[in-house]
Amino acid sequence: MHEAANVETLSRRSAVMRLLGTIVGFIGVILGAPLVVFLFGPAIRGRPEWRWLGQSIPPTLAARVPWVRVGSLDSFPSDTPTLVKLSVPVQDGWIQGDAPIAVYVRRTGPDQAAVYDIHCTHVGCSVAWNAAARRFFCPCHGGVYDPSGGVVSGPPPRPLDQYATKVEQGVLYMGHLTLRGA
Repeated sequence: MHEAANVETLSRRSAVMRLLGTIVGFIGVILGAPLVVFLFGPAIRGRPEWRWLGQSIPPTLAARVPWVRVGSLDSFPSDTPTLVKLSVPVQDGWIQGDAPIAVYVRRTGPDQAAVYDIHCTHVGCSVAWNAAARRFFCPCHGGVYDPSGGVVSGPPPRPLDQYATKVEQGVLYMGHLTLRGA
């Protein structure tokens, strides 16, 4: 009679252990799945974006309209960068909306302009135009750019990135971002 009770206890014990093992495994899958997606998601989607800090790339505006209206070309002073804040339609996954961005616009001729991204190409800090010095300065690591976005001094590896531009009937439009000197 003692043996029958012992067999019954072992089967209960193994059933409880299996149940606990199943619960722990289930919890592990639930907690581990987001970690796996975070670590390997870009590679699974086919576009790995592994970068070091020195290879900073400004935020991309995925699936936005090809040309965004910046403003009347006559409203920008000649050869002086002007900070312009825009709202640009973006799509991130299935979420669509407007994203606020800032750019520097420099009128280079009667029907021409350059639109620069405001992020330093070193680590991505925002640059500021200093009219007295006629230079862009990055406050984080001392990067200095000339009015056309070229590197003057400091750690930036390449010039300021620039948006494609077009002028139609006196209105300036900006297009895709081009990584200069990459």
